[in-house]
Amino acid sequence: MEFCKKEIASVLDDVMDFWSTKVVDPDLGGFYGALDFYGNPMPDENKGIILNTRLLWSFAKVSNHFKSNKYKCLLDRSYNFLHDNFTDPNYGGVFWELQANGEPLNKEKKCIAQAYMLLALSEFYMFSTINEVKKECLKFYELIEENFYDPKSNFYCNTLSHKLDASQDTSKNLGTHLHILEAYTSLYRFHREEKLKERIQNLLQILIGNFLKNDKFCELDLDHDWNSLTERISLGHNAEVPCMLLDACKMIQLEDYDSLLKEKLRVYCQDSISLLQKVGGLYMFKDVSTSTYLEEFQWWTQTESIIAFQQLYDLTLDHRFIQYRNQLWNFIKSNFIDHYNGEWYEKLNADKHPIHVPKVNMWKSPYHIIRMCLLYLN
Repeated sequence: MEFCKKEIASVLDDVMDFWSTKVVDPDLGGFYGALDFYGNPMPDENKGIILNTRLLWSFAKVSNHFKSNKYKCLLDRSYNFLHDNFTDPNYGGVFWELQANGEPLNKEKKCIAQAYMLLALSEFYMFSTINEVKKECLKFYELIEENFYDPKSNFYCNTLSHKLDASQDTSKNLGTHLHILEAYTSLYRFHREEKLKERIQNLLQILIGNFLKNDKFCELDLDHDWNSLTERISLGHNAEVPCMLLDACKMIQLEDYDSLLKEKLRVYCQDSISLLQKVGGLYMFKDVSTSTYLEEFQWWTQTESIIAFQQLYDLTLDHRFIQYRNQLWNFIKSNFIDHYNGEWYEKLNADKHPIHVPKVNMWKSPYHIIRMCLLYLN
């Protein structure tokens, strides 16, 4: 994508400008829990851990990439709010959700929340080099291993009580395991201990042996005995998961799975390629039993698929993947970017018109856009 680096840089600048100016909550602290469709604050909305950890990661990731202090004030604000409001001083870990004023609302300890906290802190440590932040990273790593990992069944449970009591839920979730792997891979950049490397290898084995066992798509959910509970195929995960696993293998210099993951990525993207040629963009879900699509486009499916097409080109040098990547990028520019109010729409209907949902919410952050943009801004 050499020919449009300036375009990608401009998109990233606009996105970062939106998040650095519109989401700060000057009255109640931290960041607003939601902005409406037009980008106006919704000051009474709850504040979720996923949005807040992804904001810390986003500001730190961009700062580290460009070796810039531009967002230092926002990084400090984000870190302090997470530390002071989301972190449980009694039992450890982070809460799932706060009221708008910063008081705990949902104190459940979800494993994916702890993983995202570790991911965010790891990126922030790379920016700040503050030893106390590194210690916090290791605390979250230990908390996940000591409380969420079940050595008997070799999986990570999804949710514990606020006291970190054992869960009766033995179902297995792709997102939980994937984002622990992402966090551990990030931690490994500056904590290169053999034990952590072993845990990354084990997560790769869990994901490849169970969630990637299907020949056509990633499993999203499995039951106690590792049988499929997946009802909808996620085209975004089909693109994202093999790429993240390849990144993890590269980080720990493990080549054993390279051929398998390359083939999984190629096969898992076939649905996306077919759909892209038919409708010009990518729906998010396909029903497993009927093979029909939920005719709704989501922003992150497009960005993760661009990353996947680029990865496939790098692995195969097949120029068709460049064509798919460019077609999808043109689809994003024409339909997802809100040139008037800033940032991107979250969803489009089948006619490619924006669906009126909040532009910022628990799961709508700059994370996926930044992942895509920084791929091309080396």
